[in-house]
Amino acid sequence: MMLDLREIINVPGGKVPFDMEMDLSQLHFDSVKEFLTPLHVEGEVVNRAGVLVLEAHLSADMTCVCARCLKEFPKHLALRTYAFLAQELQDEDNVDYYLLDNGFADMWEIAGTALVLNMDQRQLCKPGCKGLCPKCGKDLNEGPCDCGEDRDPRLAVLGQLLEKDE
Repeated sequence: MMLDLREIINVPGGKVPFDMEMDLSQLHFDSVKEFLTPLHVEGEVVNRAGVLVLEAHLSADMTCVCARCLKEFPKHLALRTYAFLAQELQDEDNVDYYLLDNGFADMWEIAGTALVLNMDQRQLCKPGCKGLCPKCGKDLNEGPCDCGEDRDPRLAVLGQLLEKDE
């Protein structure tokens, strides 16, 4: 999706507001089962003394899979992003700017990059999720399992000392 910025490129103080939705079906994250809504991108581009600054709010609803207990849970994603736009780069190694294409900004490149860079690699259903028992697979959030504690065989001698004290 392209955003036309030709009218403000040479107009200090000029603004171009935008409000759009982007399809996320082509993106894949291991921790996201599905995106329930398109990515909603809302904000504006402002010419600040010849520098085009994009400020946007991104939001979407998704179904995630907990990295510890493997349960699915809903999550609302909301983030703010900023980007600098330029017609040409003075320094080719400068990755802080997005290049305009004949006065148009590629919103998918800007919003998609912000989304990918800010997405958590692992999603948790709650901060204190206890996960699954590695032996029997019971969800430890629902209570302890009957497997008992595994002792490290290297510490067996210390375990015998504890048993003598009891």
